[in-house]
Amino acid sequence: MVQEKTFQINMTKEALTNFMVTSYYRRFSGIFSILLGLAGIGMAVREIFFREHMDVPGLAAYVIIALLCLVFNPVTLVSRAKKQLETSPSYQQPVEYTLLPEMMVVSQGEEHLEIGWELIYKIRMTGKMVAIYTSKVNAFVWPLSELGDEKSAILSRVVQYTQEYRPFLSGNLKKYRKQ
Repeated sequence: MVQEKTFQINMTKEALTNFMVTSYYRRFSGIFSILLGLAGIGMAVREIFFREHMDVPGLAAYVIIALLCLVFNPVTLVSRAKKQLETSPSYQQPVEYTLLPEMMVVSQGEEHLEIGWELIYKIRMTGKMVAIYTSKVNAFVWPLSELGDEKSAILSRVVQYTQEYRPFLSGNLKKYRKQ
């Protein structure tokens, strides 16, 4: 088996949006936002159907809370992802990744970064992207559409190279472990 694997990634709007939404709704603030929005809906329903005299200002407040939490937050995340993709210089040209047994090499233009596999603490895959986290807030995001036919080979290498350091793997990546 060849030890080195090199490929290029162009960020897509779908993958970046998926990363931002997934990251937000897996944290306490995202979960709390959903619960607060559902509570707003519940209180609005209670106000409309189960109160003898409707409190209109209270109803308006509940509806506004529900809209902010359940509509405004996701729309904001999508628009931020779109804006970031359009304005960030790091998304304007492809990023080249080289996977070696001892490290991952990331190159873009004149910039070059070597990341030891021991620095990877979490790898999460969704239906649109793979995020390789080096900290709680920093991740390399790979759109699955960009991996193409090489997806299995690339993901197998990443999972196997990081296996001895035991990063958190999302369940759908565990199939890439060496048997």
